[in-house]
Amino acid sequence: MQKKTGVHFYINIANFDDVAEMEEAATQEVKHSIHELDTFFSSVEAYGLKHYSGLFRVEKITGSRLHMYVENDSVPMTFEIVAAVTKYAFELAGHLNANVSKYKTLLPFCIHAGACYGPFYEFEFKRKDADEMTTIGFTANYAAKLQNMASPSRVLISENIYDALTSDQKKCFSRITSTAIRKYDQTCCYDAEIAKLPVRYNFKRDFERAVEIARKVDLQDMYFRSANQPLSYRNLSKTECKKINGIPLFADVRDFTSQFDEDGANLEEMAVKTQNILTAMYDVVEERNGIHVQFQGDREMALFHDYGDYSCVVDAVIAGLKIIDAVKGYQVSVGVGQSIGRLFAAKIGARGEKDNILLGRTVGEADKNEDEYAEKNQLVLSADLYKKLKQKDSGLSSLFKKKYDGVYYTESGYRGYLSQESRKQLKHDNAHNNYNKAWGIFVD
Repeated sequence: MQKKTGVHFYINIANFDDVAEMEEAATQEVKHSIHELDTFFSSVEAYGLKHYSGLFRVEKITGSRLHMYVENDSVPMTFEIVAAVTKYAFELAGHLNANVSKYKTLLPFCIHAGACYGPFYEFEFKRKDADEMTTIGFTANYAAKLQNMASPSRVLISENIYDALTSDQKKCFSRITSTAIRKYDQTCCYDAEIAKLPVRYNFKRDFERAVEIARKVDLQDMYFRSANQPLSYRNLSKTECKKINGIPLFADVRDFTSQFDEDGANLEEMAVKTQNILTAMYDVVEERNGIHVQFQGDREMALFHDYGDYSCVVDAVIAGLKIIDAVKGYQVSVGVGQSIGRLFAAKIGARGEKDNILLGRTVGEADKNEDEYAEKNQLVLSADLYKKLKQKDSGLSSLFKKKYDGVYYTESGYRGYLSQESRKQLKHDNAHNNYNKAWGIFVD
């Protein structure tokens, strides 16, 4: 684990679900949408690496969002890179739609972005055949929140970035306040139109390179097959994709960054703790027939899906409960969110097709359930998922209560569920004068 300083920034295609759903309604496929997503992210990465080699880095793709960072102590210099990459992405979206024939039938991509400056930790999760690099810290978390808050075609930057900019760099920004950033101990952030960012580069040659990237994969080579067995990301690519019905799970460790000493004195200890926490969540997912998708900082993203006669609902919910219990031994808590619906799984171009991606409106719903609705040690389900759980296992569904906005939550972990079931069994046996049942049925 290494402590570094720089700017983390996210560029997200705000309307990707609309793009894909409109194509699917017209053609029963989403080939064009995934193809353009691959071209877009690959081209943004190629632009950053070509012009800012050694400084610019893509961490990973998280659905329709590209997570990047620039390691540098000079905020004005770092901001120049962030502004250039963001403005290139903004103009690239329009260029691809207008100049690549296979994308002209799609809605143009509409992007938004967010950025924050500060310290962060690079951490490599170690597991046989599953090593994964992630970054941990407030900087990345807050940048992601700012991107999520940004209106289409706009960028939000943190107050500490704005304060360090030159007077010319500040001109396009305006100060805004929001209750949504209070939990990050922030009072304001700064907003600008991406089109007005102070960048005067000619992107012509980079656009030409993007068009070449778009031509590399023929649409006829792309397949979206249903899953008749558990999905394996190792077998997926930009041409071999899966269309599934499933449940995304997000489990985020709360207030973890505050446990890192500012001077880095406990860095070795925290590296071990981070490995243990991520391993604990990873193991629960695998144990309950889930598929690890990726770590997003100290957040686990996983997938549970139906195939053949198997329904994933009960396993997914039990996994959420068990994750709550699993991390308590490390003096941390989590918030967990889930939803259910149609999903698309693939690997696409940026970082040499290293990133597992999961797409669909259901992903955003699960993300929101974790980020906005789940408090510490709570599992939050969408209304549709709760309804299916009630049909599958009424005992398990009885743990949940209705929350505002129609979602359902529980503060019980898996041990709490077992205790509830044991009490129900005891009550039943007392009522029927039956004391000979085996108690081992509730062993986890």
